[in-house]
Amino acid sequence: MLPLLWIDPALSAMTGGPINRLASIFGRVFAEDSSIGAAVADVPMAMWEDDEHIYVEAELPGLTDQDVDITVQGGRLWIRGERKPEEGRTYLYDGRCYGRFERAITLPAAVATAAARAELKGGILSLTLPKSPEAQPRTIAFKARSRRVERALAKVAAALVTMALVLLAAVGTAS
Repeated sequence: MLPLLWIDPALSAMTGGPINRLASIFGRVFAEDSSIGAAVADVPMAMWEDDEHIYVEAELPGLTDQDVDITVQGGRLWIRGERKPEEGRTYLYDGRCYGRFERAITLPAAVATAAARAELKGGILSLTLPKSPEAQPRTIAFKARSRRVERALAKVAAALVTMALVLLAAVGTAS
């Protein structure tokens, strides 16, 4: 029987609990560099939109803009990077995950990547992705009536007013 690795706080971050312990052991053994440990499994993210932009925030503590690659391709946003341990340190305890990570999410609309903005400040990656003009909401105007139709409607309206006046005059003389 395998030991319950998930009870040890140093190992719980990589095992995810007793169900995943076997997968975690194999992942650590067959990883590219098992001394570094498991790669970041999940990047906490939030995404919202307004009429003109899509906004994304991702938590990437300890990373710089040189550690992160951001790509928009095929209607998906890709955030890739690598978290490396500090050189020259001998850790007594380190519950952080190191290694390569990748996160992809489907965007709700097409974006104009040339005008996109990214900022990594205080461990938070903030992306502002302008929606492409085709993806932005638009008001559809009704087709304007032609001048000929407008003149015909004006004549009909004038005829109705004339008829109403004649009827009022007739009713007024009959009483």
